[in-house]
Amino acid sequence: MSNILLLASDVHGSIEALSLLEQRGREHQVESILIAGDLCPSGHTHFQILLRNIPHLLLVRGNCDSSYDFSNEGIPLPPQKRCIEWQGRTIFMTHGDRIHSPFGQNLKDGDIFISGHTHTPKLQRGEDGIIWVNPGSTTYPRTPLGPTYALIDEESISIRSLTGDQPIAGLQYYFLPRADQ
Repeated sequence: MSNILLLASDVHGSIEALSLLEQRGREHQVESILIAGDLCPSGHTHFQILLRNIPHLLLVRGNCDSSYDFSNEGIPLPPQKRCIEWQGRTIFMTHGDRIHSPFGQNLKDGDIFISGHTHTPKLQRGEDGIIWVNPGSTTYPRTPLGPTYALIDEESISIRSLTGDQPIAGLQYYFLPRADQ
């Protein structure tokens, strides 16, 4: 199994976006696909099939995700936040509508804070060493960059074009070796 994660947010029930995410996951042989809220299951048969074909899908609930829609899909309503241990780092994922920053979440230098909600990609390292990632939106982007997602591997994080699958200049981060490695 690879050590690559695919991050996305704000799918808003789009079959096309979910299909592209599933395709990108296969192309990059990802370990997991993480969706930082607003999946908004559509109830469409093709959407249901895609959801079942995505290996190791991890979700958090967004402000547009309803318990009714998740229930109709037969998917448990996701939590509002999730912590994942990955490659010696803690990944904290939330949608971003209620928890806006990593402060107070027990994160340390080198850990990763993932949120969505703004539909605007963001990748930066805070003064405290915590890496902030917003993969943007797969469906309703609010920048000229178009639909975006992110890939994280052992060496880097990149925000990429969903349609062209190219890294976006200026939205790349390379991990420094840790002192304990």
